[in-house]
Amino acid sequence: MRLVGTIRPTATTEIVAEGHDRGSAYEALEAVVPEGHELVQAHFSMKSGVTTARGLIRPARVEEIQADGADYVSANVALEALVPDGYVLLSRAVK
Repeated sequence: MRLVGTIRPTATTEIVAEGHDRGSAYEALEAVVPEGHELVQAHFSMKSGVTTARGLIRPARVEEIQADGADYVSANVALEALVPDGYVLLSRAVK
């Protein structure tokens, strides 16, 4: 039996942007997200009329891995063993 899994990196990076209110701060935050990344979390604070947005981004890419086993359980164990450090297994499917 063959299982196909989808993995993605778990590492995040913090980005910061400012605006005059929460909406404009969020727009400014989205504008500094690098290509190939996604915004996964945003927090806001306000001081002296300036809203600061702090966001966490992570790579948006996903990768496919495959593993074989005599049955589902052994194929799943083999698949999970292929997940590198710093990645998470998002899905698995029988192929």
